[in-house]
Amino acid sequence: MKSDTNILPFDCGNTDLNGFLFDDAKNYANQLLATTFIIQSENETVAYFNYLNDKISHTEIGNRDTFLNRISSLLPQGKDGYTSYPAVKIGRLAVSERFKGNGYGREIINFTKALFVDNNRTGCKFITVDAYRESLDFYMKNGFKYLSSRDKKSDTRLMYYNLEVLS
Repeated sequence: MKSDTNILPFDCGNTDLNGFLFDDAKNYANQLLATTFIIQSENETVAYFNYLNDKISHTEIGNRDTFLNRISSLLPQGKDGYTSYPAVKIGRLAVSERFKGNGYGREIINFTKALFVDNNRTGCKFITVDAYRESLDFYMKNGFKYLSSRDKKSDTRLMYYNLEVLS
């Protein structure tokens, strides 16, 4: 049996993301709010991510007409009466400082895309994320787009990925 003293602490370089893993992930799971997955090496946590249910709604963009103009090409014909569409949110995604740059984040995104296209049990059309400023380029490189310009000056930006492009 291995001693816990050989396990290295997780540190992704972001206090909020570190804190969620240590302080909140278990409570979110117990309250059925989000499910967290951990990628573990022999002696340390490499990365973690979690999912929760979400939706893309006209309220994120500002008004219903702008919402329909922006994403109408992504919606089924004749379904413009809806004011929201189902999504899965990547609530948190963090890679340990020691493993950054090795493709773990990209693999998590690709896994998520495949999971909800090949094995979609909930009927979600989009993946959403509230991306930290320092992660915007990462999500853009992985096909995500900004949902609105209303959050341009915020610490996080709401981004989405349309899963239909994969099906």
